Amino acid sequence: MKQIVCMKWGSLYSADYVNRLYHMIGRNITPPFRLICLTDDPFGIDPGVEILPCPTIEAPPPFNNTGWRKLNIWAERIGELTGELLYLDLDVVIVGNIDDFFAFGEDYVVMRNFTTPHRRIGNTSVFRFPIGKHPYLLQRFLAAPAAMIEKYRNEQTYISGEVSAMTFWPEPWIRSFKEHCILPLPLRPFVQPRLPPGVKIVVFTGNPRPHEAAEGRWPVTRWYKKLYKMIPPVRWVQENWR
Repeated sequence: MKQIVCMKWGSLYSADYVNRLYHMIGRNITPPFRLICLTDDPFGIDPGVEILPCPTIEAPPPFNNTGWRKLNIWAERIGELTGELLYLDLDVVIVGNIDDFFAFGEDYVVMRNFTTPHRRIGNTSVFRFPIGKHPYLLQRFLAAPAAMIEKYRNEQTYISGEVSAMTFWPEPWIRSFKEHCILPLPLRPFVQPRLPPGVKIVVFTGNPRPHEAAEGRWPVTRWYKKLYKMIPPVRWVQENWR
């Protein structure tokens, strides 16, 4: 049984994101598999997705509702689950078969953080881990949350700095939409973002999110960023993110 887990809390992502992830997995995996969603609001989630409560985390606001909450994955127990879990963020697009993610490497296997390629930092958009093997990651944070937040920029740098073992996925398997897919100016507004050879999962960090890329929108907060943050409707996102 291939086990995948995701998390959804608050209002940033709708149940539709969980459902699309579930169907993308189903089209790109050799059964059997299960998707477990840790959430505070199961309304609208496909009945094929297993639901567990999404734990809160004792951290100073607003950090208690940011990625630091993902540290609950490292608890000694996650419901009655055993074995290994593949964690996927909701804002990923699966474009190829993911069976290899259950066979490669040992212990904690994670994607490399592409914005800091020369540092030993994992990006926790896609990682596999053995349930209950590294409970000290959660325990150590809860013992001094303010100090850990001051020391580390976010939960993925915290894990990279504190975990006892870490392996990176083969880089061609996972690509970043903004780092590896969109084209430079002046081509960017007019030419389709590419899918690099061998890619299985494309991660979307920040904006645009998958539904925005499918529509050709790139939300910005400052007017001048509209001059270079432009993309056409991305056909391969439309075809795969469903």
